[in-house]
Amino acid sequence: MAEADFLKGECRHCAGHLEFPADAVGETVPCPHCGQPTRLAVVGPPGIIKGSRWLGRGIGVAVCLAAAGAIGTFWIRLQAHHGPVSEPKPPGMAKSNALTNSTTGPVVRPEPQLQELTNGFAILPFKLENSSGSSLVYVTGTVRNLSDRQRFGVKIQFALFDTNDHPVGAASDYQSVLDPHGDWRFKSLVIASKAVTARFNSIAEDK
Repeated sequence: MAEADFLKGECRHCAGHLEFPADAVGETVPCPHCGQPTRLAVVGPPGIIKGSRWLGRGIGVAVCLAAAGAIGTFWIRLQAHHGPVSEPKPPGMAKSNALTNSTTGPVVRPEPQLQELTNGFAILPFKLENSSGSSLVYVTGTVRNLSDRQRFGVKIQFALFDTNDHPVGAASDYQSVLDPHGDWRFKSLVIASKAVTARFNSIAEDK
């Protein structure tokens, strides 16, 4: 399946990071961060993001890096006082996690275990979810940082398929900072109208 072309922008209300397929420019959708309607538009010099890595951190990540030092110092002091945080190791690698969106609502296939990834992230069972009061659909779920360090520029991506299991696009979301052993509840906008199934594709951290 060819990689989808993504553009980057921000919400005009909360300045939250938005990432969307190139053919969705100009559409107005609820912001996954603040819920306000915002128009999908490119911010800054136009550029296309290929695959699962976001190129260029920008001023927002630079600010987050400055804040990271203070947060990291607090975390070290907290561990020195209470002792290190112990994170149970997930019992094994989940084989699959695919969701189906139907006329009766999202259907979640049973996923009793965390899906541990080799780069120190775990993704909990996710689902295709209809936005309240609109026809918009999102892939929603939780990512957990299994490491003892902060992660910066984390991007998660899903492949989308139609009723015949043919690829129809992709959905993604981005988190600038993820604390040690912290959880991130992502909300990836699904632009492809024919998408009924979402499958986890990748998760990566900017280096």
